[in-house]
Amino acid sequence: MIWHADAAEPIKLQLPVKCEIGRDCFVQQYFDHDPGPGFKDYSCGRQSADGHKGTDIRLRSTADAESDVAVLAAADGIVTGRRDGMADQLVKSPSMPAAIKNRQCGNGVVLEHLNGWQTQYCHMKRDSVRVRKGDEVRAGDVLGAIGYSGAAGFAHVEFVVRKDGKAIDPFAGPGADTGICGPGTTPLWRASTMEGLKYRPGQVLDVGFSGGKVSLSEVETGAVRGFVPAPESPALVAWGWAINLEKGDRLVAVLKGPEGEVGRNSVTLTRRKAQYMLFAGKRRKGERWPRGRYTAFFGVIRDGEPILRAGRPFDMP
Repeated sequence: MIWHADAAEPIKLQLPVKCEIGRDCFVQQYFDHDPGPGFKDYSCGRQSADGHKGTDIRLRSTADAESDVAVLAAADGIVTGRRDGMADQLVKSPSMPAAIKNRQCGNGVVLEHLNGWQTQYCHMKRDSVRVRKGDEVRAGDVLGAIGYSGAAGFAHVEFVVRKDGKAIDPFAGPGADTGICGPGTTPLWRASTMEGLKYRPGQVLDVGFSGGKVSLSEVETGAVRGFVPAPESPALVAWGWAINLEKGDRLVAVLKGPEGEVGRNSVTLTRRKAQYMLFAGKRRKGERWPRGRYTAFFGVIRDGEPILRAGRPFDMP
């Protein structure tokens, strides 16, 4: 066996993905601490779902999954379960497709660790799983790549921790008081990992431009990312996309040009949204768009205070 640990010490975990949290990957959902039909995360927020027992770390879009973002072993262990070969496909309907029934985890890996600890990695990319049952792995070894197989509504890995078969929130740790808001006294993450995983009150996934109206599916698949406006574009649109939004949040999208504000749009959410995309712009009136700098702005206002803001500039030739 390649590892050892004191039986009295809980497992210590490193980040199970090879990406930077808050820059190119994001925590979408946390472990649900509400024992009833509602849900709450470890910080008493609502970045979870009823009965959710894992931590979802997502990519911006399904296009990012093409880059084979690595899923890593969070601790030394032995592979005791694996599945590969399931298709990557977003599941948006509440009814479970027959192809993934009883296989909601999709492609994934299960690792057994010492002292009854277990970690599971779900929704991995098809044909990316590198390990086999019985393989010994060290923390940081590549298990596969982030995908969207199984019951996945976005490209991500769902990371689940169990102790003697019981799911444990790595932010709270074993025996945590669910009445306390914030990390537990003995979180399972290593200290350096915990720092990078600090709780965020929503996050902007992306901001960009388009030559016309934008749909959520276009930003989810990365179809409009990197769009470069042209002087002859029939329309010019700024869009923004955020996750983990609350009822009452006011979202604002603004397109500014060299001659001032070109377009503005805003919406106040009437219910919580796991994600929301908003755009603003206008059609071209003259022969071309004026030369100069254009900027796409996007922001979220909560309880009268701006909590998220992002912008992207572009210089029209």
